[in-house]
Amino acid sequence: MNEQRYQIFIRIKNSKLRYRAFFVCVLYVVFCILFFSACATVKDTEKTKQAEAYNKMGDSYLSSGKPTEAYTEFQKAILLDPKNIEALNRLGYISALFRKYNEAISFYKRAITADPNFSEAMNNLGVVYLEVENWDEAVKYFRAALNNPLYRSPEKAYLSMGYAYYKKGEYPKAEDSIKEALLRSPVFPMANYTLGLVYVKNKDDRAAIEEYKKAIGIMSDYMDAHWELANAYLRTGEKDKALKHFRIIAEKDSDIKRSREALEIIESLK
Repeated sequence: MNEQRYQIFIRIKNSKLRYRAFFVCVLYVVFCILFFSACATVKDTEKTKQAEAYNKMGDSYLSSGKPTEAYTEFQKAILLDPKNIEALNRLGYISALFRKYNEAISFYKRAITADPNFSEAMNNLGVVYLEVENWDEAVKYFRAALNNPLYRSPEKAYLSMGYAYYKKGEYPKAEDSIKEALLRSPVFPMANYTLGLVYVKNKDDRAAIEEYKKAIGIMSDYMDAHWELANAYLRTGEKDKALKHFRIIAEKDSDIKRSREALEIIESLK
């Protein structure tokens, strides 16, 4: 082999060695990426499972009437899984229960950010805005919940939206929303009661009376409905019927102030 051919041979051989070395390096890098990705996936899966275990424990505490203990468990869940929508939703509920409304709003919004189709959290957020009397924001989130065709409890959002419109003084919209709730859930005493309130604002006591009667027919100890029905009967001049429901309030209502007021009205009507 002459010198020129030898040099060409050496260059080709070195090129092959460099290519093999480069190929081995690439394989090693790919292996490392796959290995560490797999490890990370396993670790994330373990965290998710542990977070779900905390959720179950939190739900158990909630069903046992122990919201403080439940709150701790759900906090543990989001420490492991910050986007755990169920834990965030429950934390919002418990915060609202403790009247920490700003905190509740924050948790619900975090849940919605994690899952923009999480209608339950949207509805719950609307309810918090009802509590703080922010009617426009309440309507906004009830509508957002209803925009999801997979939402399983649209009657709740329709009723709550109707109540928000009622408080805003937009009675036709309130009536329409509540009727939508009743279309989806005909046995819904709270919807009948709220529709009665709307009819009173429309100065239609007769229609209101029918709705209150429906509510009581479904839930006989619905004291708010008994109270409104008694007052509606008074306005229509049906004293005996009014007395019947004031007596129920006086005997059974856990609201001491309203019970005493009913007794005073009974005495005045004798």
